[in-house]
Amino acid sequence: MQRQQLFFLLCGLFSVLFFSSVTGAGANSIKERMAERLPEIVALKDKGIIGEDTLGYLQFVGATKEKAELVQAENDDRLQVYQAIAKQQGTTGDLVGKRRAQQIIEITPPGHWLQDANERWYKK
Repeated sequence: MQRQQLFFLLCGLFSVLFFSSVTGAGANSIKERMAERLPEIVALKDKGIIGEDTLGYLQFVGATKEKAELVQAENDDRLQVYQAIAKQQGTTGDLVGKRRAQQIIEITPPGHWLQDANERWYKK
């Protein structure tokens, strides 16, 4: 249980830092949606159903596609955030996503799935 609490704490810290780059009313609604989904996202990760890919998005690790709409909604919001940050920084959304993927690797607790540079899945 402490691992999950640490993960939520780190995700909350990320949210504050990450969303400080994105401004406006739209950013608040994205932040709220992502915060609401977080417990379900973590539960799917704990079950080994989804993992984090190298582009900063959630992907299904195996054949089970539990809560596919939730995963798609999370990825859609991540895309919006990445594009907004990219616009502010004069770069691309893909580069922002790749940078975020590296941050995710660092905070991901053991046992969750990640994708390596060769697009192979591994458990941290």
